[in-house]
Amino acid sequence: MGIGMDVAMLDACAADASPTVRGDLTWSCAPLSADICKALTEEWVALANAASEPNLFQTPAFIAQSLPLLESLSPRLVQIRHSGELIGVMILRRDKGYAKLPVPFWRSALHHEQFLGTPLVKAGYEDAFAKGLCQWLDQAPHDCGFAVLSMISADGPVAAAISRHCKASKRKLFATNQHSRAAIRPALHRGAQADDLLRGSRRKSIRKARRRLEALGNVTIKRLSEANQLDSWTSHFLNMENTGWKHEEGSSILSCKDETQLYRAAITSAFHAGTLTFTRLCLDGTAIAYTLDIAAGDTGFCLKSAIDQSYRKYSPGVLMEHETLRHYLDTDKYTLLDSCSAPDNAMLNELWPDRISICDLAIGRKGAPYDQLFGLAYAIKSLNKTASKV
Repeated sequence: MGIGMDVAMLDACAADASPTVRGDLTWSCAPLSADICKALTEEWVALANAASEPNLFQTPAFIAQSLPLLESLSPRLVQIRHSGELIGVMILRRDKGYAKLPVPFWRSALHHEQFLGTPLVKAGYEDAFAKGLCQWLDQAPHDCGFAVLSMISADGPVAAAISRHCKASKRKLFATNQHSRAAIRPALHRGAQADDLLRGSRRKSIRKARRRLEALGNVTIKRLSEANQLDSWTSHFLNMENTGWKHEEGSSILSCKDETQLYRAAITSAFHAGTLTFTRLCLDGTAIAYTLDIAAGDTGFCLKSAIDQSYRKYSPGVLMEHETLRHYLDTDKYTLLDSCSAPDNAMLNELWPDRISICDLAIGRKGAPYDQLFGLAYAIKSLNKTASKV
């Protein structure tokens, strides 16, 4: 999808409602730290629980657990308030160099274990947030001429509100890096069985893989439910994930101390909060594959999977993702399951029936000099994108 079509899509979303901004808007920007996370926890949790678009990766617990991974980015926490109430938070960093231009700008501060960057915004206050965001941008240090919100939901109410406000205020807005990834929207498939959503050849291959595995022993699916098993499950999962190509490339969780700490903390806190779905495929009682999902509100985020490489020819990963589809179709607890996968993940794209759209939103600062520079950056980026497709 081209960049122009991305903006048209946002405009279509924005046409569904008119701005309803009332009251006073204030904003603040301060270095992100453990102290500010602690001081803001109560308000931040309330905001996360009331967000129009739940996002695990922007919750106060996940951010606090991520501080060692974010530290090198010198992140700053931007708060938007409406009549004193916290209605939105963003974590940004100063960056330099966009579309091959040596220009400074603001960008979402994300580490590589954060798979969605949509800001937390209180439901019903999306237009107020968009206005406050743009007001803050116009008052930020003058050398930054625009802000890029990375990896946000392209078809959600936050992006739509930003588009509405930019269009109404004649502010430049570009949507770039548009892509989609696998998802499950259970409400769209009420009454359907997992196999009903698969091609015949895929159903056949899954049944064959399961029969081959069952020929080796008793195959069961288990989900973590006992606190006294939390540590052993987590350790076994991390060790299993630290095999195969991830181990060879040094990209497993255990290859980075801060990532290991993050996942151990996230799994533990999610278990005690009742938001953890930790599943394993067992052969004669021994785990040979895992999936790790953590929910925020009515959205589940499918973070990681792992398989025992010695059983790779039996397709345990495919069997687990098929089980994930079956499990979530049978529950009405969630409205969305985000795979958090790469857009070219062929297995999930075939197994999971739905998609979510992700993009970067580049928001211009008001003023003729900024408009000219931002327009040039967009033009160069568009040419680079076109060239990469040739």
